[in-house]
Amino acid sequence: MADIRSMIGKEVEVIANGMRYKGVLIEVSDMDVHIKTANQWVALPVSSVSDVRPADSVRRTLEPYHEDTPAD
Repeated sequence: MADIRSMIGKEVEVIANGMRYKGVLIEVSDMDVHIKTANQWVALPVSSVSDVRPADSVRRTLEPYHEDTPAD
């Protein structure tokens, strides 16, 4: 994982308490991780954060839909 302080000012994805937050990393302290999302500012307790990664490293792949049986 990249150094979290090097991601300040960049778009990140934060996983905390099983939820995914995407926004710009504003500040990291011993107590909280602060991000600015599209709609609000979010402060997440460090103890609840399981991962912080650059948003561009998130891969989204969608498999094309294939129907197993042909339609009658």
